[in-house]
Amino acid sequence: MPKRHCFRLLFTTVLIVVGVSAHADARTGYRVHPGGTELILPVGVKDGRVISVSAVSQQRVQLRVEGPSSTVEYSTKGFVSSRRIEANFATLGQIEVKLDLVRFGPGVFRQRHCVGVDPIEGEGTYRGTIAFSRDKGVPKISVMRGRVHFERRFRQVCKRRKPEHRSGPFPKLKRKIEEGDLTVRGKQEGRTVHLDATIFAFRRHPAHSAGTLRVMVYERFHGVRIARWRSAAFENSFTMSRRGANLETIEVELPPPFTGRAFYARRPGSPPEWTGNLSVDLPGAVGVSLNGPDFSASLCRGKVDSCFYGRGSGL
Repeated sequence: MPKRHCFRLLFTTVLIVVGVSAHADARTGYRVHPGGTELILPVGVKDGRVISVSAVSQQRVQLRVEGPSSTVEYSTKGFVSSRRIEANFATLGQIEVKLDLVRFGPGVFRQRHCVGVDPIEGEGTYRGTIAFSRDKGVPKISVMRGRVHFERRFRQVCKRRKPEHRSGPFPKLKRKIEEGDLTVRGKQEGRTVHLDATIFAFRRHPAHSAGTLRVMVYERFHGVRIARWRSAAFENSFTMSRRGANLETIEVELPPPFTGRAFYARRPGSPPEWTGNLSVDLPGAVGVSLNGPDFSASLCRGKVDSCFYGRGSGL
């Protein structure tokens, strides 16, 4: 089979397996959607990134800057009502706007097998100040007016549907592929760092791999919660050893904005090791380390009971 065609089938299987797995996680019973009001203020697009403000009736205000593959979100306590939104992001910026809202009809949240009142949607305008300028790598924001959208949701109870078992296309190919889930957790300069990678590799040739990766970094700055994350798809960036090898390994080498390398290793009867100098650039945070003594790593291959956990170190 040609190499290019082989990778195309591998990526197709990645999408199939991810979709089936997500659907199969649904449990029977009921789930509750709590009520509340959410306001969305589309601020605009700058430097190729979409900027928006959201506020909820639980008195929380968020400012989000979202690019094609990376996002940063700032969240803090504030004052939220149908007339105004106020929030202070310490030295990073502030939001102080007055709202003029108009209700125009029911929302679209209602689903089948749900009991409760349909939500109410509306829109309007805002006037005031949305200013943000102090975090490196994030566009300077200065807006005085714009549109606002809101939704008032009411408590709904929905019955969970039983998962549907679908074999999907390419069943023979799926039998040739193994899934590996690598999870890394750690601390770095006051930040909490998460790395989650789902790897799909051919059982006979695990060096040929594809999958998805997400790095998330959380921190606090003077009462402001900051979340930064980056998502990516990859080819051959995670090289797994064959299953059952005396030394189980994963070699990690990712393209920019990642730099350096990382290495996962585990011998039977011993905890895994996570070593290297892998780092990543995120909006407002350059060179975030993904290795170090305060990191731990786990690998699950196939079944959940095939997971192994261990501490990490850096170079």
